[in-house]
Amino acid sequence: MTLLWRVFASNAAVLVVATLVLVLSPLTVSFPIALTEAVVVAGGLALMLAFDLVLLRRAFAPLGRLTAFMRHVDPLRPGERARLEPADPDVSELTRAFNEMIDRLESERRDSARRALAAQEGERARIARELHDEIGQALTAVVLQLERAARDTQPPVRGEVEEAREAVRDSLEEVREIARRLRPEALDDLGLGSALAALTLDVSRRTGLRVERRIEPGLSALEPEEELVVYRVAQEGLTNVARHADAQHAWITLGGRDGRVTLEVRDDGQGFDPRHAAGAGLRGMRERALLVGADLAVDSRDGEGTAVRLTLRPGFRP
Repeated sequence: MTLLWRVFASNAAVLVVATLVLVLSPLTVSFPIALTEAVVVAGGLALMLAFDLVLLRRAFAPLGRLTAFMRHVDPLRPGERARLEPADPDVSELTRAFNEMIDRLESERRDSARRALAAQEGERARIARELHDEIGQALTAVVLQLERAARDTQPPVRGEVEEAREAVRDSLEEVREIARRLRPEALDDLGLGSALAALTLDVSRRTGLRVERRIEPGLSALEPEEELVVYRVAQEGLTNVARHADAQHAWITLGGRDGRVTLEVRDDGQGFDPRHAAGAGLRGMRERALLVGADLAVDSRDGEGTAVRLTLRPGFRP
């Protein structure tokens, strides 16, 4: 029965009951109406309205459930769909249309995120090349010139020239480090495992954080886009640990089970409440997970550390 006919049937039932009561009961209403008769009529009207409200609430309950579902849908957690109501064709059709709209939105969001992130990675690679080829070579030339100048200069000026040379050399190393973080060469040349190993060593060296890694052998082959998402989530996760967790130890694990590849970044830090944390880091990780149809889960409690898990779905190809 459609929603229209359910509402009509509810109101008709109330009117039929009210008519039967008027016809079959011995009650009469005089004119002008007496006080006792007014009380009886008011009581009957109240009962009739309450009965109608109960029937209408039951009729509109599926719409209420659909509305509640619409309010808690999160675009960054794809895959949630409203349950169809077989008993109500109108609400089922509305639910089906809503689910189809969510399908289109998720598909369009994934495509737009893929284009945006591809453009971002392309720009990262371009900047990394320019830093390495242009700025890096220019600073290398300055270092060589300062070395020659130091050999040809007498003290005490030689000490100042050597100081300037070391400052330029430090700047050169910093430029190279920025270029490596922008676009990891190990990921392109040596694969995901080597890139994660280089990442953990770099984070430990720069921050003093103890990072242990475990990468299972024989994992399912990943597409280049999936490998990049895994690497960036690991990079962002370790960056968050170093900046915000106040942790002494972190663990990074890459493994697989039942065709699924799972990355976990865990720490022994102070933790937080994920329900009230929507920073750019977590949002960026969710955006990247959405790009390859992966699931991202954040498990954290105050004082008990944090675990970030990225699970790639088997059979999904971006």
